[in-house]
Amino acid sequence: MHPSRLLRRILPAALLTAGLAAGLTACKPRTAARQLPPAGRIIALTDSVLRNGGSDTIRFGHLGSGEIALSRFRIENRTEKPVVVTSYRTSCGCTSLEFDKQPVPPGGTLPVEITFDSRGEHGWQLKSVELLVAGAPKTIRLLIEADID
Repeated sequence: MHPSRLLRRILPAALLTAGLAAGLTACKPRTAARQLPPAGRIIALTDSVLRNGGSDTIRFGHLGSGEIALSRFRIENRTEKPVVVTSYRTSCGCTSLEFDKQPVPPGGTLPVEITFDSRGEHGWQLKSVELLVAGAPKTIRLLIEADID
């Protein structure tokens, strides 16, 4: 098993603040929300990824029904030009992203938060989020995976 996956399983999850949970929905989830520990995860944008598209998977592991999970990662610009993530599309309303729409200079990073709301979901879930980058002909696809009890 890769060390980063092992760390995500061993380290305890932190709770989301009540303000974030309230901002996501008018109803409170049945159980406490949890957050995966920051593991320094980086998704690299290269010329090839921008030209041909790319994908990565964000795994939330096991969640209780009603939990809201949050993961933080960074998108790193490994091109020679500034890049701008302009928007995103989701496969359902249970996922959302927060990020700054400012240009990311070469070598810079963009912090991103992705939220998955498991209310109404049961069993193994696979959702998708497509990031649209200005001037890129293809999208960057993030697959969101969780097992809901």
